Amino acid sequence: MKKTFVVLLALVVFLALFACTKASAQQSAEGITVSGQSYKLGDTGPAGGIVFYDRGFTEGGWRYLEAAPAGTEFTAVWGPITRVAGTETKVGSGKRNTQLIVEVLGENGKAAQLCASLNVNGHNDWFLPSRDELDLIHNTLKQKGLGNFLSRFYWSSSQNDSNSGAAWAQSFSDGYQREDDFNKKNTYFVRAVRAF
Repeated sequence: MKKTFVVLLALVVFLALFACTKASAQQSAEGITVSGQSYKLGDTGPAGGIVFYDRGFTEGGWRYLEAAPAGTEFTAVWGPITRVAGTETKVGSGKRNTQLIVEVLGENGKAAQLCASLNVNGHNDWFLPSRDELDLIHNTLKQKGLGNFLSRFYWSSSQNDSNSGAAWAQSFSDGYQREDDFNKKNTYFVRAVRAF
């Protein structure tokens, strides 16, 4: 009886250690996963969009960026000619940029606010991409024929540093980015993104 109990206990301990070792080895080999899944560029993300960026590690609650599905694309103005202090251009700044824009402008029907209020497949954490995030979308998706992007101008959430009336936009026909000619009152295309 004691022998059977010892054997069963040893078996339970062995199985528990095996499960932990296997999970740890899988995490090391594949990197940190999101909801048990790893993603590659061009994969369908958890909200049904397309993954366009993998920074290779999880920090601040995210590793990947996903562009919203093509059917969610819309046109909008950036906003009025009002300075929104603190917007940045780098990858990873789009979410904070969008929060700043919505806080300062507080207006419905503008690019950042429409992104922030978007709900796609139960996900409502969308934002207007920063200048560099928008460029990644162009280079990673549009140039490879992914995501059904149009050869039009798309807004970013990055404001012109020297002109409160302009913001960065990008041509998806040739990839050209400009800030000086893009008046915030112009209507351009918008594709929201989310981090996960």
